[in-house]
Amino acid sequence: MTSSTPIRDELTGMLTAVGLDPGLGGAALTRSFEALDLDSLARVELASRIKSRYGIDIEEEITPESTPADVEQLIAARLPATV
Repeated sequence: MTSSTPIRDELTGMLTAVGLDPGLGGAALTRSFEALDLDSLARVELASRIKSRYGIDIEEEITPESTPADVEQLIAARLPATV
């Protein structure tokens, strides 16, 4: 999961907007939200941004143990179903 994709690029921007340190780079993708110090408020805000952008609701699936890579996979898996 090192190459850039449109979903990853947008997700990275959303994560930075909710408090992710942009200096972490690609390594942040495989760390849990808990390890990234993104609390429940940040996760709810991220889910809200994802719902606004993609029209999918994954709030209940973004847990402290989830990683940004997990969220990227959730988005990618659900996008074809919403088109």
